[in-house]
Amino acid sequence: MEKETATTIWRTKLRSTVEGVDHGQQVQHCLDQQIVGIGWGINEADESWTLDQVVQWADAHTTDGWGHSAAMTIRRFGEQLLVGDFVWTRDTAGRYLLCKVTGPWRFDASSAAYDVDVHQVRSVDWAPRPLNDLEVPGSVIRTFVGTGSSFSRVLPDGARLLSEYLWEVLHEREPPQLDITAKEVLTEHLDPYDVEDLIYVWMQIERGYVAFPRARARNTPAYEWSMLHRSTLRRGIVQVKTGATPVDIDELLTAADAAPTDTYAYATSANYDGDTGSLTQLITTDMLVQFAREHDEFLPARIRAWFALARA
Repeated sequence: MEKETATTIWRTKLRSTVEGVDHGQQVQHCLDQQIVGIGWGINEADESWTLDQVVQWADAHTTDGWGHSAAMTIRRFGEQLLVGDFVWTRDTAGRYLLCKVTGPWRFDASSAAYDVDVHQVRSVDWAPRPLNDLEVPGSVIRTFVGTGSSFSRVLPDGARLLSEYLWEVLHEREPPQLDITAKEVLTEHLDPYDVEDLIYVWMQIERGYVAFPRARARNTPAYEWSMLHRSTLRRGIVQVKTGATPVDIDELLTAADAAPTDTYAYATSANYDGDTGSLTQLITTDMLVQFAREHDEFLPARIRAWFALARA
């Protein structure tokens, strides 16, 4: 189908559950043939079958992964995935692959398709190279965690904006610039994990702390991580909140135990419960934007991309 609406971002895993299928060969088949696809081969089907025929057959059979859910996935892949949409997948080395849909659905009944279990296919252009996890939108990365549909939408709008940006950069074209400010990037568009990463880097470069990766844990709800100052040897802790959630300053101060501890806080909403004057430092959006502009060489690639999208 031709595109009439905004670009949609999708994810497919290219990890067939059919016994004997080599996932590396499955990915390579798609790259070599300039296609993206999902499974559900039908022995009696040939390449004259329509999408309706395939969906009806899938819906009528309930064994071995068939049935209504399979039929709806095939329908989604064939109808809702539009020409011009982007699809993310991964190779067997864990790298991320991005393609742009260029053609309509078709059923591939070839022997090569059966070898790798890729039968519902769309013609695509693949990006010139794979990407690593620091380049890929965080919302895309999270869709590959755990179980889920073999083909699904990536809903956050940030995934669309960054995917379009990456597509242009990977093709060595001038990327688009959005009508957003650098402050809006930080307070409205960055993924929550990216906000934490930005402050994680800021603490090390601007405030002289040494980071310990294992100290960045989810079992300390009052703060995101512990650090050690290179000169004073004081412990430093930070609470970061995104969206409308306020920082609980009293909770943070309570977590600063008997050991000499510096306390920092940042909320994208600028909402703080408690006395900000009790902190070692209240981190402001202006501080972080200035740091991002002056030290972009230290930023993870996707954070750097967001600030590149913003107007000066």
